[in-house]
Amino acid sequence: MAGLVKNVVTVLSAFVGIRRKGDHDEAAASLTPLQVIVTGVVAAALFVIAVILGVRILISIA
Repeated sequence: MAGLVKNVVTVLSAFVGIRRKGDHDEAAASLTPLQVIVTGVVAAALFVIAVILGVRILISIA
């Protein structure tokens, strides 16, 4: 479970663009590229779904 949380934090911090060098080195040593890619694709899909739902809600209110 801790690996999943570390993976999600790594991907979300990359989305935002903030990352300390020490954290980057630690994540690079413990996570595989496949884990990061899968988490990134899932996070991007959730983001797109959230934006679409938000726009639909705002359109229905207006």
